[in-house]
Amino acid sequence: MDNIENDNVYNFLNELHGTAKDYLNKYLSQAPDWLLDSIQIVKTKKNTTFIRENEKVDFVYILAEGIVKAIDYRFLGNSYDYMWFYPVKTFGGMEILLELDHFQTTLSTMTSCKMLVIPKNIFEKWMKSDINALSMEVKTMGSFLLEEVKRERVFLFIQGSDRVIYILTHLYEQTAIDNVCIIKVTHQDLADSTGLSIKTINRSLKKLEEEAYISRSGNKIIIKETQYKKMKEIVDQNHGN
Repeated sequence: MDNIENDNVYNFLNELHGTAKDYLNKYLSQAPDWLLDSIQIVKTKKNTTFIRENEKVDFVYILAEGIVKAIDYRFLGNSYDYMWFYPVKTFGGMEILLELDHFQTTLSTMTSCKMLVIPKNIFEKWMKSDINALSMEVKTMGSFLLEEVKRERVFLFIQGSDRVIYILTHLYEQTAIDNVCIIKVTHQDLADSTGLSIKTINRSLKKLEEEAYISRSGNKIIIKETQYKKMKEIVDQNHGN
């Protein structure tokens, strides 16, 4: 991890926005002092691999800001980004609840990120004593797995720009603040996530911009609420809704 900030947890939470702030306030609402005292607030730079598959679980990482990707290095001998994570997501929690000693995937930051880092034994003790936090953790884990199954099913039937639209609407839903989403991920990240070529990504983004589904400023993709709703209609049609 790149930089550890010595800060009060509640001061940090007050600096957050939107659903991440609401979720963490509820998640930690019954947290004992011994848990809060153990938390480190850690800032990581973009493209930092902070967990590797088969490493021993010594700490649990709670994503509060930024985007993280899961990487599989066994796919045809190349690295393959097969999953993106948004706040709030706990890394290591699933392994602890399933009584697994080692991390099950490699994780790297796609953007600069801020995380709460908790020693494994402290997190495990907390889960056993706080039914509110345990219930939220299990619900979040189950909802995420269902969403991933849904995404994989959708991707079997859509191609090209429709895949890009699907990813962009999901990014809006997960990261928009005040009804505006500013996307800083690279075209390579979008290509890796969708299984499309860089050429197809560039062509799709150009078409979406020309048709006013998105705006761009330098390397940033900007999506306003009205644009999101237009793209969401396309996603819903692909879902058969």
